[in-house]
Amino acid sequence: MSITDRDDVNAYEAAQIIALGAKIAHRQAQGKSTADLEARVERILEKAAQREAEKDLIRQAAQAAAHAARFEARKQKAVDRATKKSSWW
Repeated sequence: MSITDRDDVNAYEAAQIIALGAKIAHRQAQGKSTADLEARVERILEKAAQREAEKDLIRQAAQAAAHAARFEARKQKAVDRATKKSSWW
C-alpha cells in the first residue's frame, strides 16, 4: 500500500530510499561514485510504479465487472417484470 495518493512507494521502500539517500550523500561528501546507489533507488521506484500500475488495472477491472453485474441484474429484473403475467385476468 502506498504511503500517499501521490507516491507509489510503500513504507518499507520509502525507508530504503531514505537510507540510500543518506549513503549517497555520504559518498558524495567523500568524492566517491554514487551511480550504483542511484541505480538501486531508481529500481525501487520503477518496481513500485509498476506494482501500483498493476493494482490500478486490477481495480479498474473489478469496477468494470461490478458495473456489468449491476447492469445484468437490472436487465434481468426488467425482463422479469415485462414477462410476468398480469393478475387481473
